Amino acid sequence: MHTLRKNYRSTVPILSLANRVISHNERIYPKELEVTRQGDAQSPKLLVYDELFDQYHAITEMIKKTSTNHEEIAVIFRNNSTADGIEAAMREQGVACRRRGGTSFFDAKEIKAILDIYTLMVNENDMMAFIHLFEFAKGIGSAIAKELFIALQNVGSGSLLYGVFSPDTTISNPFEKRKLNQQLGLFDDFLELGSAGRFGALGFDAKFLKNPVLKHPKLTKDGAKFLYNFTQLLRSIHGLKQPKTIVTKIRTSDFYHGIVDVLSTKRAILADGTVDEKQKKESTERIHNKSQILVELTRPYSDHERFLNAMILGSQDLTQGEGVHLLSIHASKGLEYKEVYVIDLMDGRFPNRKLMVRGGSLDEERRLFYVSVTRAKDILYLSFAKYDKIKKSDFVASQFLYEAGMMQEDEAYQKMLKVEEKRKEKLEVQKAEQALLDE
Repeated sequence: MHTLRKNYRSTVPILSLANRVISHNERIYPKELEVTRQGDAQSPKLLVYDELFDQYHAITEMIKKTSTNHEEIAVIFRNNSTADGIEAAMREQGVACRRRGGTSFFDAKEIKAILDIYTLMVNENDMMAFIHLFEFAKGIGSAIAKELFIALQNVGSGSLLYGVFSPDTTISNPFEKRKLNQQLGLFDDFLELGSAGRFGALGFDAKFLKNPVLKHPKLTKDGAKFLYNFTQLLRSIHGLKQPKTIVTKIRTSDFYHGIVDVLSTKRAILADGTVDEKQKKESTERIHNKSQILVELTRPYSDHERFLNAMILGSQDLTQGEGVHLLSIHASKGLEYKEVYVIDLMDGRFPNRKLMVRGGSLDEERRLFYVSVTRAKDILYLSFAKYDKIKKSDFVASQFLYEAGMMQEDEAYQKMLKVEEKRKEKLEVQKAEQALLDE
């Protein structure tokens, strides 16, 4: 077996820190890499912040002021929730970045849905925004969504919003003819229109029940409820001026809750087709946190167009070409950067206690920490925050910061050691029990 003994990337202080931490892992073969780089080197720095988003904004400000080319900077994260926060902070301050490992915050379906609703309020002619939203409705695909959009325009004298707020109820058939056969020129003229009366028991207001679009023959009760909640939401945000108020109303609406339920259910379906309720609850919480981040992003804006431009067009521009690298640890393997920020080094996030409970180990988390810090060639920052204002929860520093010598051992550290000792004892018992069953 040939073992690599030399590190050609990192400086002495960076590799020394990495070795101090990884030395806590039990290994068959000792791992102590020799540093080949000589000369003066900057010691790794610890950054401590009172609040989670203070951390993201402050790091973004540091990156804006650094002399290091942004292509030579990486922000490395353990969890996608961390990545959402730092990506959002960079968008807000106009720092170009590219995310690898996990879906971009602005590409997440739950964020796109909020922005699609906002877009329709500002630009009622955006058919694609409407179609994207109604694809979340049970029984409504893109074809029916397009027909409903055009029908609402027809009963609104060309205006979607008028079709929602003040539809022309004298129009008996607002639907366009469907061409059944392109060559023969045959049409389906919606001769078998449905009756809006079939939705009478669903609790809709009388004004909505008079809207001719409810006659669509393929509109189900679930689809009608979705359309009703959509109209109620548009009514509630129409005329509002502040982006923060609008995004808050959207994310707390029945309409958006329906979309959240669809997404969280889909993300919790197991291989046998059943839904893991615990997983669904966790997914719902993650979606809630993401939408709250979007509320945070509204703060600098006071008009619709600038906000939407920054969130949609601006986010597209800032994810193309050059920029800071936002990397999951797994995506960072084999790469190197002059300046590296390893962020959210709080117990529970890194090491990730949830993954450890599901079969991971502290040794594996420690190895990932080693990987993350040794991506840095010259400059390394380690950061953590003490509080999360969205979840209203306190944090303590990661165990790895104590092991790296960046934090002095204290009561919190001793508590971590006891928790880990109990976890190991439990694993040993489980292994022993399994061994007896296997005999």
